[in-house]
Amino acid sequence: MQVQRPLNPEKLSPRLLARLLNVEPSKLEGYRWEKVHQGTTARWRLYLPAMDSVYFAKTNPPDFATRFFGALFQLGLNELGFYRQIAEHLTIDIPRSYAVMGNRYRYLLLINDLSEQAKFTDVSFRCNLAQAEAVIDTLAALHGSCWQQPRFNQQWRWVNRQQYRRNRPFLTMLRQQSSSAAIKRYQDLLPDNIVEIARLINQCYECLEQRWGEGERTLVHGDAHIGNMYFMPDGTVGLLDWQVLGYEQGMRDVTYFIINSIPGELRRRQQQYLIERYIAGLAQSGVGLDIAVALQQYRLHAPYVWVSAAVTAASNTMQEKRIAAAGLIRASNAMNDLGMGEFLTSLLTEK
Repeated sequence: MQVQRPLNPEKLSPRLLARLLNVEPSKLEGYRWEKVHQGTTARWRLYLPAMDSVYFAKTNPPDFATRFFGALFQLGLNELGFYRQIAEHLTIDIPRSYAVMGNRYRYLLLINDLSEQAKFTDVSFRCNLAQAEAVIDTLAALHGSCWQQPRFNQQWRWVNRQQYRRNRPFLTMLRQQSSSAAIKRYQDLLPDNIVEIARLINQCYECLEQRWGEGERTLVHGDAHIGNMYFMPDGTVGLLDWQVLGYEQGMRDVTYFIINSIPGELRRRQQQYLIERYIAGLAQSGVGLDIAVALQQYRLHAPYVWVSAAVTAASNTMQEKRIAAAGLIRASNAMNDLGMGEFLTSLLTEK
């Protein structure tokens, strides 16, 4: 696969930028770009003093390895597709897009900058119960509005049915190598039995994939940790970074958030309550989900949360070390709390 050079927004002509923003070129007087940080994307701010406006921009990251990973799994293309086709149909809070251009190799997404209005955090943040409730309500509203949506068999057919099935040989290698690398890097902070749990997860993965593909589906964010959310002053929770969206079981997002973003002691006390709150939220959209099914799916998706945390923790570019460590520690502890060793062994026995 040829991975092109990333798009540098500083090199966009004023004429093109004016056309993208649908403004007169005179409104761009004194504009400037500022690079903010880099993860799976490069992130910028665009300042337009003549309009007293600030925009937030995302482009391909500059380093080759992360750019290749993003192109391979179409991360940028997924988010462009979300803003081009899906965003307008949602009622939850999401950033407004002003410019969407490019392809998987070279793209630019320009959205409103919310830094002065909303509170942003990351996985290392100690989420409280009220914040967790607000997130669960947002996920229920998102999933309820798109549950078994016919568009997924029509104009939204491009949305991943099972992200993990794309480029399976590479992803299998990535999962196995990342598991070992993450455990080695953070072994002093993880439970003693995590090596065995990781072995069982990798051994069971094909079976897990089959279970994840069963039942009713909806639009999922796919990376629903608290660092991809923002909190508005009125308590509303918004979602951003739609790079791994999918048409999946809704409990995928719920499990990901509860395990990855809630402190362990709070998760242990409140996880069933939050799942029941999610079910009640779905009911407001006319969607029924049985509690026994939801709890089973919660355990089924838990290994995916650990794998995702391991891939992030094994990388030197996806997240800061403190953030990656926090996610891996929480996910590892949850594997023990959920009796994942026994659970995965039972799945192997059923095969």
